[in-house]
Amino acid sequence: MSEHKRLHPISAVASFIKQLKDLIVPFVFLFVINNRGEKNGFWDYLPLLSMAVVLVIVLVFGIIKWLRFTYRVEEGELRIEYGLFVKKKRYIPIDRIQSLNFSEGVLHRPFGLVKVKVETAGSSNSRESEAELTAISKEEAADLEKMIYQEKKGQKVTGDLPVEQPEKRNEKPVFTLGTKDIWVLAATSGGVGVIISGVAIFLSQFNELIPYEAVYKEVSVFIQSGIFIVALTAFIGLLLAWLLSIIWTFIIYGDFKIRVVDDHIVITRGLLEKKQVTVPLNRVQGIRIVENPVRQLIGYCTVHIENAGGSVLEKDSMSIKLFPIVKKERVPELLAGLFPDYIIENDFKGLPGHSMRRYVFRQTAWVLVPTAALSYFYWPYGLWAALLALPFGVLGYFQYRAGGFRIDGGQLTLRYRGVLKNTMYMKKSRIQSLDAKVSWFQKRKELGSLTTTVKSGVAGYASPVRDLDQDDVQRIASWFSHGK
Repeated sequence: MSEHKRLHPISAVASFIKQLKDLIVPFVFLFVINNRGEKNGFWDYLPLLSMAVVLVIVLVFGIIKWLRFTYRVEEGELRIEYGLFVKKKRYIPIDRIQSLNFSEGVLHRPFGLVKVKVETAGSSNSRESEAELTAISKEEAADLEKMIYQEKKGQKVTGDLPVEQPEKRNEKPVFTLGTKDIWVLAATSGGVGVIISGVAIFLSQFNELIPYEAVYKEVSVFIQSGIFIVALTAFIGLLLAWLLSIIWTFIIYGDFKIRVVDDHIVITRGLLEKKQVTVPLNRVQGIRIVENPVRQLIGYCTVHIENAGGSVLEKDSMSIKLFPIVKKERVPELLAGLFPDYIIENDFKGLPGHSMRRYVFRQTAWVLVPTAALSYFYWPYGLWAALLALPFGVLGYFQYRAGGFRIDGGQLTLRYRGVLKNTMYMKKSRIQSLDAKVSWFQKRKELGSLTTTVKSGVAGYASPVRDLDQDDVQRIASWFSHGK
């Protein structure tokens, strides 16, 4: 692939749509202004003419960027040339390329195209992928992947075809997300809140167009018609939001599959937009099992892997959902096939008994000030606010019950809880830092806290456990500092 290749022309359209999305708010604002009052001359139509001129400029710029963008593989490098007015060149050595991530959007699929994101060893230090080919054919993407694979294996590539046939890649299917699992995932996620928030944000963009006074009058009449009707309507609204969240979950996680190709984990998912994420096994910094209260109750969990690569703008490239939903009893068996050197156990050394009061107090303390204020201004009815201490106290107790650790040779496992229960498995060689702290109050009770950080994207992922026995904190710190 030594000759220059261009992206598919649809990339110019995609660039135009992307820019248009960013302009939708000012366009709506100009449209509202233009529709106020009568139009008597040229200046009254100026907002609409400005919008038309901007659209033409954006489209022309998109076409120019497409014409000036070329890529090729040459002399062991992926070479990309691009730029609107100033031509830029980016040469990426093949041996630095860690993975190619593919995605097929609604614009790509009718034309048999894919978007390719190039992740390198240095991608985690930037705000975006090392390079992006917004629209190329599936055949070109497959050829590019093969060439990179051959170059990394030390085989020479000339022209469009390799001199030698590449050795057969070792591929093994690992996991498939079934329909029942997606139902459980949708039913136990916070998708309803996301849908409602999305509708609210969308409506907020059109404040000028919504007749709030008329809506308020209609709602007032509606509320007077009876509490039952209002409650029924609210229930139907939440039910529709829940159904929409289920449909959205099927769109995102439909056809979810995991396979291992050589030393890479390849994750594919999506019905409307197909995505393929490739993660080199040697870039996995830790394994995290997450359980929300509902999933914990029915024996399900989510498994994340913390990835050393990724960028700030690509949230799916840092903490990756390896198994979006899975029976917890299956986790040891599934992870053993992917990470045989990790020890997945549930037997932990818990927190000392006298730290329970600290957990409960920390949570109930949030209720003390509001309760005191409400009691002062609304005596004696404000005292009812004290009942809020009960659920917060229960949360503190469960946080205490969840806390714990275990050491298995060169592996540290921490378990802790906010609202979600987290279990973090880390190899000593992957831990970036371990901070042990003992406050004045903890010292009196012979307690201490520690926080470990593994590399995940730019900032890293921190795992905190509070109020461990002080001897256990010293034991873990000694384990980390010796033989590092």
